[in-house]
Amino acid sequence: MEALVGQEFAPLTLKRYKTAKEHTASFIKWKYKKDDMEIKDLNFEFITEFNFWLRSARGCNHNSAIKYMSNLKKVVLICVNNKWLKKDPFQGFKLTKKDVVKNPLSRDELKRLTEKVFEVEWISQVRDIFLFCCYTGLAYVDVKQLKTTDIVVGVDGEP
Repeated sequence: MEALVGQEFAPLTLKRYKTAKEHTASFIKWKYKKDDMEIKDLNFEFITEFNFWLRSARGCNHNSAIKYMSNLKKVVLICVNNKWLKKDPFQGFKLTKKDVVKNPLSRDELKRLTEKVFEVEWISQVRDIFLFCCYTGLAYVDVKQLKTTDIVVGVDGEP
């Protein structure tokens, strides 16, 4: 995956997989008191207990735990397809995310945030970037990648 970053995978995708790998290794150390285990020993019990461990010991919310579990499942399916694993240990395990209700900020909340004075400059910059995202609808990752050359005159004649 690392060799395909920038072509097929985003850098953050690689980071998520590395984090999932670290969580899996931590779980194996905690549960089995060893550094690694054979892929053939992966079973439904491992899957369900790993999910529980992510949500309890690691403090992940449901959707974060499901994301780590789905990253693991992609690797497991490669093992199943290569016959390194006889059956899919995820069989019968639901990887369903819960809908998250996102409440937008009110005009008053945006105004208060805009007018808030911070003593630390970098906090003001974080606020400004957040407000820019709010008013433009751009995701933070898109704003982070903006360059001066991306700013052009719009159809209204304004930059």
